[in-house]
Amino acid sequence: MTYSSPTKTVGDVYDAVKRTFGDEAGVQLTNDDIVRWINEAQVDISKQNQILQTTSTLPVTAGTATYSLTSVTPRIDSLASLLLDGRRVGNIPISQAEESISLADPEGTETGAPQFWYAWGGDVTFWPKPNRNYTMTIRYNAQPTDITSASTDVLALPNECFIDVVNFVLMKAYEMDENPELMAVKQAEYSASVAERGEQERLAATMTYETNITFELI
Repeated sequence: MTYSSPTKTVGDVYDAVKRTFGDEAGVQLTNDDIVRWINEAQVDISKQNQILQTTSTLPVTAGTATYSLTSVTPRIDSLASLLLDGRRVGNIPISQAEESISLADPEGTETGAPQFWYAWGGDVTFWPKPNRNYTMTIRYNAQPTDITSASTDVLALPNECFIDVVNFVLMKAYEMDENPELMAVKQAEYSASVAERGEQERLAATMTYETNITFELI
């Protein structure tokens, strides 16, 4: 699915939440409370709906197998695919990778066009070691950037998620206010909207990736 660029601000959330909650003076709800809940909402929505899909690139050097992805910005939440000079390289679990490599390349000396990669501790490792330089293209779901209490801060999520963020914050506010009835109402609205968007994402998906890949190493 295609989403709009974010333009809604922290101030927009302040206004919507305080108006609905009935505390426009901020007596019960502090801005710090609202900001904390906004950041929680953005993380929860992005994880459930994988909205922040982005691409980054890193250089790959001949003879070097392992690369850290911790410096990639925005920060990576989950990887979708890795490509070397436009060619997709499949991934396998580290246990399968170690077993396969221990049998086919116990000395770790093999070089060539990488057949697969595996991840561990924020690093990705290719096998065999690249035999030349490549450009690694990383397609991934990003972590949302935390907002601050500044009213002009723009939310990390697209405008289509604004009502969900507001409902999440209201849900937390009613919980703090010990109002289980209204908390349940906002929780239901939030959960239904996020679930519906997730279903739309699944229906709109045009590409799937193998989750189990078998490699015969020669």
